[in-house]
Amino acid sequence: DDLRKGLSDIIEKFADEKNEIVITQHGKPKAVLLDLNTYLALTDIQEDIIQPGYIDSLYKELAVVKKGKGIPHDELVKKLKVNV
Repeated sequence: DDLRKGLSDIIEKFADEKNEIVITQHGKPKAVLLDLNTYLALTDIQEDIIQPGYIDSLYKELAVVKKGKGIPHDELVKKLKVNV
């Protein structure tokens, strides 16, 4: 019962902050505890990354930006607001 109360207190405090806790065993990291929003954000990113060609497309777009051929920020914001 003490463990449940202690864990409940930790989770309540933890959920209020965007945090991570590294859980160790014998001084070595074994697991990570994440708040729910961080976990959900990571799973969304993971879904994108595993799509075939996703990483290649990022590298191609990065090369375009490095050549100075990207869309300026203010122009992109205008474009996104119109399409949203």
